[in-house]
Amino acid sequence: MKDSMFFTILAGVTVFVTGQFILKLVLEPIVSLKESLGELSAFCLRNRAKITNANATLEMQQELKCLGCKLISKRQAIPFYGFFAFILRMPSEKDIIESSRSLNLISTEMVKETSRHQGKLEGPVQIRLELQKISNLLGVRLDYSEL
Repeated sequence: MKDSMFFTILAGVTVFVTGQFILKLVLEPIVSLKESLGELSAFCLRNRAKITNANATLEMQQELKCLGCKLISKRQAIPFYGFFAFILRMPSEKDIIESSRSLNLISTEMVKETSRHQGKLEGPVQIRLELQKISNLLGVRLDYSEL
């Protein structure tokens, strides 16, 4: 009788600890990455005109760079990312890195003072193409066009 009660308690504690381990190690970092993707989408939608017209502020430039860095750091926090990315249909590690590079390029081009094109038409065209590329790579909405 005592052994049965002991094993029942031990099984309950083991299930609880295992559940917490999986929750903290895997599920919470995945949710955090998805939140970062949502933040990127919200930022780009909220500031779409300023970004695509290369008329953004230096603060917006810094925020976009931070969002790109955050994507990589959140991805790093997920163990066995390739497996979970496949199962949960999340962007691949390669796509996240490529998107972060594109975000850095956009952040440079979206401010007239730091743009390589200095107000010429090539800057906004390049920004629009990079935003489309990021949208396809990460599977997030970055403009108000129809699906």
